[in-house]
Formats: sequence, structure tokens, C-alpha cells
Amino acid sequence: MKFSDIYGHSEAKNVLKSAADSGRIGHAYIFEGISGVGRLSCARAFATRLVCENPSGGDSCGVCKSCAMSAAGSHPDIRIITNQLYDDTKKSTDILVDTVRQMKNEIYIKPYMAKRKVYIVPKADTMNLHAQNSLLKVLEEPPAYCTIILIAENANLFLPTVLSRCVRVKFFALDANTVADYLTSHVDGMSADEAAIKAAMCGGSIGRALALSNDETADSLRNEVIRHIESLADSRHKPIYETALFIKRSKTDIDFIMDIMQSFFRDLMNICSAGTNARIVNTDKRRELDALAAKIYTETPLCLLEIMIKYRDCLDKNISLAAVAQCMSMEIWEAIHDRSYRCKI
Repeated sequence: MKFSDIYGHSEAKNVLKSAADSGRIGHAYIFEGISGVGRLSCARAFATRLVCENPSGGDSCGVCKSCAMSAAGSHPDIRIITNQLYDDTKKSTDILVDTVRQMKNEIYIKPYMAKRKVYIVPKADTMNLHAQNSLLKVLEEPPAYCTIILIAENANLFLPTVLSRCVRVKFFALDANTVADYLTSHVDGMSADEAAIKAAMCGGSIGRALALSNDETADSLRNEVIRHIESLADSRHKPIYETALFIKRSKTDIDFIMDIMQSFFRDLMNICSAGTNARIVNTDKRRELDALAAKIYTETPLCLLEIMIKYRDCLDKNISLAAVAQCMSMEIWEAIHDRSYRCKI
């Protein structure tokens, strides 16, 4: 894996390239961002650059023995840390304190081939306090040859003492065009229109977009979400309860549902602003969008997008999904039917 193989994230890649080229390499990093956005890929590329025998232009060469072993996942100085690495009987996906202790024992053994050892820890923000305190002992007195990369969705879950000893590198959601370009290049038979739709629904995550491309239930779930949006345009109150119940029961798909709704409302705003000339993502839902646009006020889509931002933030703060589902469904209904409605963020 090379930096040049990774789509987007130019700012993060430049930070890591600069560190490698200057020799000012941190002993610990936190790669923070949403799942599937490219944190692990960048960690692998950074690790490969650090062990590469002939780096050039801030990137690994891709042809030396170290690069070949890294690509094959067999380089002895690059370790991907999971519980199963040390004990294949452990089923938990949360990083356990025993796993951290085993990693600590390895870290103080000098590199086998390269000048550096790199430890990549996916889902590092799942470590409990005991595991983090165990890790802290390494971060306080790290060997000069070692770099630890903690991959996290929410760096605020780390202890302040852990955070203060790591370099934070943020990976932001990719723009839809970048995701669509990746899909058309890497998924056989994917048309530009289909890629654009998948890109609009994935929240800026290539990993999620690929999962949607391989998930036969994704299209039926998308249709169900749009049906509920259409039902909320009804003047009756009953759809509020039905939509809230649907969202409440879809806990595992809530991010996908929020992405679908946000994409649909963004297209709705474009249609209300530009009419038949509007450029939209959900091209296969043009009829449904036009029908809904004819029922609402011009300023309504902006209110709907503000509602999505508000309740995404609520979910990020771990507010009950049941409460979010009920309140969000009610506010969407109010925004559609009451011109004086204003979202309170």
C-alpha cells in the first residue's frame, strides 16, 4: 500500500509524508475519522513508508523486499493488533487489556528487518480504562524505534493522558465525487449514475460505499426510507408514529438511513431552487422528488437539512435512538406542513 494508492486525504498524507521525510516521526499517532474513510489504508501506507528500503518523493518505492512483504501482510516489523492475534479464542472486537499487555512485551524487542517497528491498532477507542492505562506506560517511555498508530472513530474516548502523548491526524469524510470516482474505477460494472447514488448515501466513506454496493438489501432499505419521507408529507399525524417506529427498529442501519434522508433532502433543495434544471444525485427518484417539491415551501428543504444536522449531533452524543426517532419524525412533519417552522439547533 502506497500513499499514491489512497483516494483523497491530501492534508493527512502530507503531514505523514513530511514526518517520514524529515525523520521527525512521532512515537504515537491517533488516526481519527469515520469507519471506512481510509484510516487503516493510510496507516498501512505510512507503515510501509517507514520500513521501505528506497523511499522516494515522500512515498514508499513499492518494489523493495520490505514493500513486497508489507503488501503481502507478512512484514515482521508491521503488526496489526487484534485480540485474536495473541489468542484466537477471544471473540471480543473491543481491544482488551491482555492484548495491550502482549503488545507491550513485543514492543521492547528490536526490529527484525527494518529500522523501525510499527504497531497499528484498529478500534483503539474501544479500549477500556485498564487497557488505556497499560498502553500509557509504553507511551510514557517508548523505544526510539517504535511507532504506534491508534485508529479511532472518536478520539475523545481516550484518556487525556493518552491524547497528550499522541499526534492526532484527522481523516475527514470524502466528497461524493471522490467516492464515485473510486467506485467506477474499482467495482466491475458500476455505472457513473449508480456510483453517484451510492456515493451520496455513504456519508463520505469508501468502505461504506463498497458495503452498499455488495449489499442486496441496501436498495430495498433506501426505498423504504423514501417511502416514509413521502408518508410524512401526508397531512395526517399517523405517519409520524410509523416513521419513528421504523427508525427506532433500524439501529444497525441508522447511519445509512440518515445519509439517505440527507441526500434526498439536498436533492429536494436543488429542485426547489432550480426546478427542472436542477442537478440531483438520486436521479432514479426524480418522480418522487418532483412530487414532494410540489407540496412544500421553497424554504422547507433547508429546514429539513438543519433537522438532519441537529439529530446527527444528538446521535453522536449518545442520546437515545428512540427519543431521536420520535422527535426527528415530528420535526420533519412540522417542517413540511408549517411554513413558520424553524429548526432550533
